[in-house]
Amino acid sequence: MSIKSFLIKKTLQMKGMSKEQAEKIAQEMSDNPEIAESLKSLDANKEVKTLFENIQKELELKKKAGMDEQLAMVLIMGKYKAQIAKHRHELEPLMRLMQK
Repeated sequence: MSIKSFLIKKTLQMKGMSKEQAEKIAQEMSDNPEIAESLKSLDANKEVKTLFENIQKELELKKKAGMDEQLAMVLIMGKYKAQIAKHRHELEPLMRLMQK
């Protein structure tokens, strides 16, 4: 495992992702460097960045209120469905990565 893959895996685990899923994503990014480049473009897109920040804030609030994380995510994603659909082309690499 390269140092880059190791750092990606550990960063994802620190953000709360399971070890197995973090390993899969780190491996996928190592095998397909173009995915990393497309993810960098997401950070440069202010609308997408704000969307992610809003989703994260609402998720944290719902979790603090005692709601199950998966239920909270379903409700929040439903709320932002139109905005997610608007940016679906930019988000496609991220969604493919998360499905693996």
